[in-house]
Amino acid sequence: MTQSTLHRKIQSPRSLWLLLGAALLLRLILAVVTEGYPYDMSCFVAWGDKLAAQGPSAFYSEGYFADYPPGYLWVLGLVGLLRAAFSLSYESPLTYLLLAVVPSLCDCAAAWLVWQVAQRAMPGSRAGWMLTAFTAFNPLLLFDTGVWKQIDGAFSLPLLLCFLLLEERRYLPAALCYGIALAIKPQALLFGPVLAACFLAAIVREDNRFRAFVRCFGGAVVALLPPLVLAIPFYGVTKLLPSLLEKYSGTVSGYPYASINAFNWMTALGGNWKSLDDIALLGIPWHVLGWFLILVVTGGLVFFAVRSEQAGRFSPLLLAAYYGLGVFTFGHCMHERYMVPGVLLTLLAAARWNDIRLYAAGFGLSLTGFVNLATVYSLAGTEDEWLTSATSSTVAVLVGLAETVCFVMLLFAVWDLALHGHALALPARTRAEEPVPPDQPVWTRREVLGMAALTAATALLSFAYLGDTTAPQHPLDATDTRLTETVTVGENGVNLWVYPGVSFGGSLTVADGQGTVLLVQELGYSTCFSWSENRLPVTAGQTLTVTVENAQVFEMAFRDGDGNLVPVTGGGALFDEQAAVPDAISQLNSMYFDEIYHGRTGYEQLHKMPVYETTHPPLGKDLIMAGIALFGMTGFGWRFSGSLFGVLLVPLAWCFARRLTRRRWIGAVAGVLLALDFMRFAQSRIATIDIYGTFFILLGAYCMLWYCQSVLQKGVNGSLFPMALGGVAFGLGCTAKWTGIYAGAGLAILYLGVLYARWRQKQPGFWAEFRTAAVGGVVFYVALPLCIYIASYLPYWWRDASFGLADWWQCQVSMYEYHANLEATHPFESRWYTWLLGLRPVWYYQNTHLPDGMKASIAGLGGPVIWLVGLVCLVALLWHQVNGRGSRAGAGVLILYGTQLIPWMLVTRCTFLYHYFPSSMFCLAAIALVLSHLRNRRKALRMGLTLCGLSAVLFALYYPVLSGLPIPAWWAQALEVLPSFGFY
Repeated sequence: MTQSTLHRKIQSPRSLWLLLGAALLLRLILAVVTEGYPYDMSCFVAWGDKLAAQGPSAFYSEGYFADYPPGYLWVLGLVGLLRAAFSLSYESPLTYLLLAVVPSLCDCAAAWLVWQVAQRAMPGSRAGWMLTAFTAFNPLLLFDTGVWKQIDGAFSLPLLLCFLLLEERRYLPAALCYGIALAIKPQALLFGPVLAACFLAAIVREDNRFRAFVRCFGGAVVALLPPLVLAIPFYGVTKLLPSLLEKYSGTVSGYPYASINAFNWMTALGGNWKSLDDIALLGIPWHVLGWFLILVVTGGLVFFAVRSEQAGRFSPLLLAAYYGLGVFTFGHCMHERYMVPGVLLTLLAAARWNDIRLYAAGFGLSLTGFVNLATVYSLAGTEDEWLTSATSSTVAVLVGLAETVCFVMLLFAVWDLALHGHALALPARTRAEEPVPPDQPVWTRREVLGMAALTAATALLSFAYLGDTTAPQHPLDATDTRLTETVTVGENGVNLWVYPGVSFGGSLTVADGQGTVLLVQELGYSTCFSWSENRLPVTAGQTLTVTVENAQVFEMAFRDGDGNLVPVTGGGALFDEQAAVPDAISQLNSMYFDEIYHGRTGYEQLHKMPVYETTHPPLGKDLIMAGIALFGMTGFGWRFSGSLFGVLLVPLAWCFARRLTRRRWIGAVAGVLLALDFMRFAQSRIATIDIYGTFFILLGAYCMLWYCQSVLQKGVNGSLFPMALGGVAFGLGCTAKWTGIYAGAGLAILYLGVLYARWRQKQPGFWAEFRTAAVGGVVFYVALPLCIYIASYLPYWWRDASFGLADWWQCQVSMYEYHANLEATHPFESRWYTWLLGLRPVWYYQNTHLPDGMKASIAGLGGPVIWLVGLVCLVALLWHQVNGRGSRAGAGVLILYGTQLIPWMLVTRCTFLYHYFPSSMFCLAAIALVLSHLRNRRKALRMGLTLCGLSAVLFALYYPVLSGLPIPAWWAQALEVLPSFGFY
């Protein structure tokens, strides 16, 4: 044994405890900052308080709801005692912490078991460490314990110990562990057939049958001891057995539905919250279908048990993983969390058998289970908590199908292992010193011209049909006052068009010569810079009085029955720009969606008016203001800057993918894919601020990528330029929208990570470089962004010279309080897990001024190629990372993607699909990286060209709903391919 090997073995336990300590700390932090699943939380707290106050004998009182057996109630009672001793409220973070402590410790103990088993099966293997780390930071377990605050970790641990002990043929300790699990939750009964199979197999292989039968009987007694002993203080001795039987049977039959939010095969068939007596398919009720499938799964258990015992490969862990997940997948009355023990058993079996297929199944089931829990959790207490909306039901069906596929993967692995003993080992890769990355390919004239041509084509596409270049510019400004104008109509008219400006709650009134009020139109925040049509018949020569109160009105116009402009005399500023009146009302000349906030604020800043939109930093509105200054307050003007940044995003993505992969052609593919992306196109053509945040987030990622590669080649001192540029980009991203701060977490991880990589290169002078990096981090990623952020408020100072740092700070407090306390809802809001597949587009605009048979809308949709193919590539990159075959580039993309998305998982306010826009940039990066990893370059190139071609076809098909172009109704209906779309 070499000295380095000995040193590594001595250090391994310390590394393990650091890993488990970090996993425990993360769970406890999540527990403190989240509120938990309200229904389970209220039960746990109430049960603990009652047990602490009244004792166990009075706990199960008549009519009191408590569907848990006594086992874990002792822990909840201790929590109740501590809460009473320290006067902790229900909402106290310490209450959340106390509820999560025991399950968190049990989760970490489960990860420790995986490490122990892995060390036996593959001693010293890096794969074992990766498997342990994945178990410790498993997203399903993190969410279940830290966020949901359930006790599945405490329930699963004794089950893991049970079947692990059975692997070693230690039957009585295994039975005791099973009894503990049974005392905690009745769901342990689901694993009863596996326990029975293990004891029967022991009888078959035992020469002394009498001894084997005695052991079997003894095991049954030992398994019943924990539920019985722990329940005696609750029921007493005389009522013990009937009360326990009633409790367990009542809990098992308490939810008579095909599926209770479990995203499994039953839900994929449409059985979520369907009564067991309802018809499933072919005239078969759900409960009959469920029992039939459970019998099939049980038959599979018998088959695998018999064949594996005959072959000398009997594995209780393998059988328990198969059966627990098989019943969850195909059984009825399953809850979303019933899969947790099965997932842990699968990971433990993967360590025991050193089989990558078991690991892959556990990996996939962890992701589907995580999405399952997150979906149910996020909808608790909402109108959609039964998952009946088109979006939620689609998520449930798709995830249910994915979960079933993962179980089938597990089934094939169990078949091969149990029958043939064929294990596919996890990759064992030795650690190598961090190599110096190769140089970037030199830019060629052809490549530069190609990027310029693509940028020009994108600009042509983006600026075409963007908005009118003319509009009324001179309002009648009655802000804080009342102004009146008199107008005489030259011909008969039927409609009055009104084009209001800024208003904080005003009105427009039209009266005839006798003072009779003919029309009253409220002018508020939603009417600004948008033409409206009012039915108002007038006759030639009629004189009208128009009164505007506390509002701006830029122009008015009368139209006759044929839609022609009616000439008028008089009217002052209300009728002085008739040549600028559009021929038709549409998005080309009117604001839509949040343009009424951000576009309006750009106008207000330009004219030094009080600003309306203060819930986001000013930079995005500063840039909108620049477009208005250049092209006037027109549809083209208020959208120009956003479209420009949307165009510039394309060459930036080209450069990012090129630098990431060092492949010229992949940069071109990335540029084309983004040029044709639905969200880039639609989101850059609306006067809101998300396009600016996304641009600077990607720019910051590009600079950090440049910096990391430069550090590994030239050192920190030779990489100050990309370091500084990255700080500027980060500052601009935060100044455009606070979501830029999310990106800062990813940048920080990469910034520190490359220092570690540099240290591993063992270059002389590292600590001097470290000091430079430390100072540069503070200067360029803290001080400089703060200065940029403060400078973005210059328009406030221009408007009011007394605006100072105290006012600036109050703006930040107001922004935070707004977002923290926002309780608004929206019919097109969506949760983060629906963004991954783009299931719920945001309906921005509908044109209601079209002839029959024609429709026009604008919606923010996710691009199918970047979003869907990118999601697959991200999952592939993640899988390579967790099984030890990942790359630095892959880890970087996942970090940038994750830090942009994960914060949204904890956000409970109203959210929309466009919040995923920055994350989608790293979906594109994942596609580029996967293409670069393909060994067959010709095949990779064909795949890239196919993706570009598919993007072009889909873009042409969906261009009308991205741009607002009117189309026949049949075309519009064909575009709504999912019931959750609903944008026409």
